[in-house]
Amino acid sequence: MNLLKKIVPSFIKPYLSGLYKFLKRSAERKEIIYVRDFQLNLVKTIQKKEIINVIFIALHDSVWKYQKLYELLENDQKFRPQIVIVPVVTEAKIDWENYNKTLNYFKTNNYNFLETYDKKKDKWLDINKLTNPDLVFFTNPHKLTFDKYYITNFKDKLTCYSPYAFVVIHLIEMHYNQKFHKLIWKYFLETKHHQKYLFQFNKEYQNNGFISGFPGLDKIFDNNYKADSVWKKTSEDKTWKIIWAPHHTITGQDSGLNYSSFETYQEFFLELLDKRKDIQIAFKPHPLLKNKLYKKKKWGKNKTDEYYNSWKTSTNGQLEESNYIDLFYTSDAMILDSASFIVEYLFFNKPILFTMKDDKVKERFNSFGKEVFNYLYTAKKKEDLEEFIEYQVFKGDDFMREERNNFLQKEVLPKNGKTASENIYHQIKKELC
Repeated sequence: MNLLKKIVPSFIKPYLSGLYKFLKRSAERKEIIYVRDFQLNLVKTIQKKEIINVIFIALHDSVWKYQKLYELLENDQKFRPQIVIVPVVTEAKIDWENYNKTLNYFKTNNYNFLETYDKKKDKWLDINKLTNPDLVFFTNPHKLTFDKYYITNFKDKLTCYSPYAFVVIHLIEMHYNQKFHKLIWKYFLETKHHQKYLFQFNKEYQNNGFISGFPGLDKIFDNNYKADSVWKKTSEDKTWKIIWAPHHTITGQDSGLNYSSFETYQEFFLELLDKRKDIQIAFKPHPLLKNKLYKKKKWGKNKTDEYYNSWKTSTNGQLEESNYIDLFYTSDAMILDSASFIVEYLFFNKPILFTMKDDKVKERFNSFGKEVFNYLYTAKKKEDLEEFIEYQVFKGDDFMREERNNFLQKEVLPKNGKTASENIYHQIKKELC
């Protein structure tokens, strides 16, 4: 293609480019239709199996949202589930810190897991040869790892995905119109709103969407669930526990969302910790924020590490970079400018404040996200944050509490009385057993 561009006349190049795109789309369409037809036949084959091998491909422990589904499958003799840990690879560089952290999480929590790195041979193993899975669950739809661990290497398997976060951003095409979303056998969706988004881009293919609900928070609906104490012990008898969760889309390092007001409020929260010893604040940054600060001229690695460390060493502040359900459960309120958390924190029905970077932030959310905004408190300046803490947190004047819960029940939670994990589990049982 590049050679042709050099030798053909310039007036022909636009037509050549158009032809190339047409042929590429046609080839992809043919591939997807073939895979979908193959999946229909594969279902019949798997239905005859005595035991169904299920794997969950995990890249990050922080976005592991299948805990309850894993437990349901583990307790069913028909299934043999296993976690397969694969590396995050960026520009040919392996993120060993993340790989080892993820490995340690599944090891310490007693999951049946498999490493993909062979230390003796210094090579990355082929999952299909190791486990020969029947059903493959992905924890991330983006191509963040080696080709051998991406969906294109599992076209002869039944593949599934449930979003690791609520899709609330306005850039919906990246969540529904990639090759991944068209190859997947079952796309388990959060709500009816998200089913509409999928159908918008998936009309010409057999619809693979199924509304299950969001499995990431099913843990809190378990009658035996007891949250661990995740907050630092302080000398104060009573402290108000607030989460600050800034997004990664800082100025100059953005991808079209531009939500983050981190730089506006980064000093405010540290100063608040010094002034008010009756407050505890958990700094819960988006996982991508640190690396973006590393690349920003005014920050860089040293300043960023120093800032993060100040939260670690604070007597009434703390840094949270991993799983967060217990943190949410035991908190009193959240202040944020991020995406999925505006929905996830609704599950706990506590005051939630969104710091507005500008007057058009709401427009950078999709129709569902805009609805959620009706149930959030908002702040445009530091005085608004102080007022929120004083009235909605300290004095308990959470006047949107009932409306927030009504929205959660009506528009977010599954309608059949089951958790999202149970819905996914029963749908798989229905089709394969």
